[in-house]
Amino acid sequence: MDPAVLDDIIRRLTEVRSARPGKQVQLSEAEIKQLTVSSREIFLQQPNLLELEAPIKICGTFPH
Repeated sequence: MDPAVLDDIIRRLTEVRSARPGKQVQLSEAEIKQLTVSSREIFLQQPNLLELEAPIKICGTFPH
């Protein structure tokens, strides 16, 4: 996928973060497919496990 096309899709999706709730982004079926294929490739390149040294603190929120 052309990186410029992917950057444009991501830009359009992130622009709505500061917009009113419920604002929608129009993506074509082809753009959604390109985004999912690119995302899959990136996830497959990542390691399944992280090796971390103790002691460690994990902070965050959990979905309700």
